[in-house]
Amino acid sequence: MKPEYKLVAKAKYVQIVATLADEIWRECYARRLTKKQLDAALEAQQSVEAISDELDEDYNYFLVMLAGKPVGYYAWQMQGGILFLQHLYLKPEARGRGIGRDILQSCERLARADGKTAVALIAHQRNLETLGFFKGGGYRPLRPVQQNLAAGVVWDAFWMEKRL
Repeated sequence: MKPEYKLVAKAKYVQIVATLADEIWRECYARRLTKKQLDAALEAQQSVEAISDELDEDYNYFLVMLAGKPVGYYAWQMQGGILFLQHLYLKPEARGRGIGRDILQSCERLARADGKTAVALIAHQRNLETLGFFKGGGYRPLRPVQQNLAAGVVWDAFWMEKRL
């Protein structure tokens, strides 16, 4: 089954993304963050207000739909000479189906068409599955960074990039 991608441009879609983020982040990060840290990170990064603010800052959010049901989302922003992939999250049942790879390739095509030289993202250093996924797509960790998820919630990550 081929996924559909819906541009998040209406309030009801922002709410769907926030609800998906709450579900997926809790599944992905429960072993790395306490409940209090997760709550703070979700409020700061993926609440309706936070997503709306990113939309106002020219981030482009997309819902990933399978059989008419939301199974994930991603967001990107053009920044200077790169396309920055801010988010890429899929529910467990949508993983391993080539959807993430399709999203990466779509971002790469879009970046090339806009004259960008790379696609970049930030990934947690201890999330070996995610790091493996991006490395398999040709992304390389260039430098360690500390990612500020919320007040007092910082983790070690890698700035990863694929040159186009």
